[in-house]
Amino acid sequence: MRKASLVMAALLGGCATLGDPEQRVSEALANDDYAGAAAIIEDTPPDHDQYALLQEQYPGIILASDQYRQRLILEAEAMSRQQRWEQAHRLIEAHRNKVVDPSALDELLTALSSLEEYQLNQLLAERRRNQALALQNSAGLTDKLSGFHLPRAKQERQQLAEERFFVIEELTRLGEYFAQRQQWLLARDLLSAAHRLAPDQPPSAQLAKAQQILNDASQRARARHNRALLTEAEQLMARYQRNGQLESLLAARHFLNQHQDNPVLTDHRERLEQWARRRFSEEMNTGEALYARGQYREAYRIWKQVAPLYPNDEELNKKLERSRRVLANLRNLQDE
Repeated sequence: MRKASLVMAALLGGCATLGDPEQRVSEALANDDYAGAAAIIEDTPPDHDQYALLQEQYPGIILASDQYRQRLILEAEAMSRQQRWEQAHRLIEAHRNKVVDPSALDELLTALSSLEEYQLNQLLAERRRNQALALQNSAGLTDKLSGFHLPRAKQERQQLAEERFFVIEELTRLGEYFAQRQQWLLARDLLSAAHRLAPDQPPSAQLAKAQQILNDASQRARARHNRALLTEAEQLMARYQRNGQLESLLAARHFLNQHQDNPVLTDHRERLEQWARRRFSEEMNTGEALYARGQYREAYRIWKQVAPLYPNDEELNKKLERSRRVLANLRNLQDE
């Protein structure tokens, strides 16, 4: 008898350690912590008296997490368009662990970092060219300073030498950065400025390439064509960012696929593919949550709508077939 009492006490004590999972879920949701709420439900054993109630809440929590994540993405992207990079990064980092699947936020952070780097380098390119011009205009200053005995003159010469070295390094780095992105005009200007400051040093190999490309008439025509493609791609992608409509995403994707062999659009294709994967995953999850709540027709509509993104996706086709059978059965029951 004593042994049985001890076993019962141990079991009750184990249940007590779970506390009140429903209350803990409510507290997590009050803090927009959807990942924490989902984890509590997943950790609740089937024999717990709140298990069934928590399972009913689970699809709604997943759906709310997806919607919360989408709001974070839209807000961070709006901040990036206003060049509020620090705020955008802090927003995502502060809320990343609150969503069930943060992979889309991680992808966005990577994309924002790449875009931020690009825009920063554009600003730095203008600044370094101005510094290079100033150094060229003061080329005789070093010789004049060499005749002075005062320590300040020697310090000024040292500072000029250090500034010249720094600007040459930066012009070369930026020139090669933009050459990699086939922005040959900017690359040539930056690398040429670096070579003028250090004519006794061998120029970057990218300088000769940039000059050859820009001097070739056919390449100039291709550059104009590429700029037009870039403009069209940016406009189509910006339209999707503004309205969030699947049709806009498909239109941008169709345009980029038409020019899939053009390397100038590689970054745009990769970025759009990230958007497509993210949108597809979100719609799949939304449909699954609706299906779990018995909203079969709405789930089917969402899955059917997102199908053009990945029409050969095996999981999607299984969900469509399953939901079609369920809807057909429901119609038969109504007819009877």
